[in-house]
Amino acid sequence: MFLFSTIIGQLVMTYASSFNNCIALQMVENAPFCQALTYIVVETQGYGKEALSTLFFLFGLASVIVGSTFYLLGRYQLGKVLYFFPTHVLVGCIGGIGIFIGNTGVEVNANASFPAFLETDKLHLLLIVFAFEAGLRLLTYWTKDETGQSRYPLLSPIYFILITPVFYGFMYILGKDFDDQYFFPAIAECVDDGTGSCDNVTSAIFDIFHLIDFSTISWEAVSKSIPTMLALVMFSLIHVVSLVFVYRLSKINKGDF
Repeated sequence: MFLFSTIIGQLVMTYASSFNNCIALQMVENAPFCQALTYIVVETQGYGKEALSTLFFLFGLASVIVGSTFYLLGRYQLGKVLYFFPTHVLVGCIGGIGIFIGNTGVEVNANASFPAFLETDKLHLLLIVFAFEAGLRLLTYWTKDETGQSRYPLLSPIYFILITPVFYGFMYILGKDFDDQYFFPAIAECVDDGTGSCDNVTSAIFDIFHLIDFSTISWEAVSKSIPTMLALVMFSLIHVVSLVFVYRLSKINKGDF
């Protein structure tokens, strides 16, 4: 869902917006709110396709609410209202964003909750990420010019693109098993009908578009999720204000503002 939404968002913003350098992706800082929505749905409906239907509906509804809020602020030129947030709130929000990013990044990379990533069988997952980061830092340092700027502006994006093929290439050379530690779990198993055909796996990739069934959505869970979605909207607004605050502060420190 994250990859599909990112691709669709990038295409829409590239061809239907006036932004020169638009980047469409879900903010990682919103992951705790999505996790909170998940807990509400599971508590109400348990596990199963019906719960996924409710959860995907909530994710979509939250995106529509956040997008509509930003649109209305821009359409009626109410953006300056956001500057009424006190400075100490913005500073606290910036610190909270850092905690969110650090905590979520460790949990995703180690595939474990924050305290559990120190376990022996999880630590190697995190070390791989650190190794890639160290490699990029060294390449960036070695390719600086006399002014301290990088000679190759495309070094970082090319490096990121090559991570996946290089990583799995080494996995293949070393003869490692490609299990669920390094891959997302399979969407569907291939059922051999005697012809050797696995066409059902190809169609299963698009099952994400068939999960939402309005007849199975728990409106009780939706009503319980309203405070969380409102918090998500407020956090998204404060997040943007925080970025502007940091930008203006950097300009002031440089004497350019």
